[in-house]
Parts: sequence; C-alpha cells; structure tokens
Amino acid sequence: MIGSLAVLQAAAAAASQAVPTNSCDRTPGPDIVVCGPRPGESPYRLPRLPEKYGRKPIRAETDVIPGVHTRAHVQSDRMPDGNVSKALMVTFSLPF
Repeated sequence: MIGSLAVLQAAAAAASQAVPTNSCDRTPGPDIVVCGPRPGESPYRLPRLPEKYGRKPIRAETDVIPGVHTRAHVQSDRMPDGNVSKALMVTFSLPF
C-alpha cells in the first residue's frame, strides 16, 4: 500500500512539472519530448471501427458433436388472458 502511494506521489510530481511546448527542439537532459502533428479535424478523437466490429445479434449456437447442431433461443407468446408466456428453447438438429 505504501509503495503504491509513493508511486502515485512521484507520478503527480512529474505531471506537475510537465510543461506543454510547441517546440520539437532536442534538449540535453533526461526529458523525453514527443512531438508531431496529428492529422484530421479532431486530432485526438479515435477513428471509427470497421463495420465488422459493429453490433450484431448474439447467437447461442454450436456443434455438440460432429453432425449435431444445437441452438438456444428465447420465445414469448401472448396468452388470451393478456399474460405473456416466456420460454427458453434449446433446439438440437441433425441431418438425415
């Protein structure tokens, strides 16, 4: 606990000494200077992910053994009295 507190204090002290600069001059010493332009309208915004990472419906299905496929899904039906019947269905299928 005390070790992590010392690390946090050292990080806070280092951050308070950091001075933003537009200069990319190399200065002698232990300082690390990172500089360079960022392209785009909003240079600090992350780019959009490709469509293949977009939201998709989750499908719970797999092959149990070769040739036997199983799938879990939910089903709800409205009863004549207005109540809703909810069920978890598991389907096994095999070719014939």
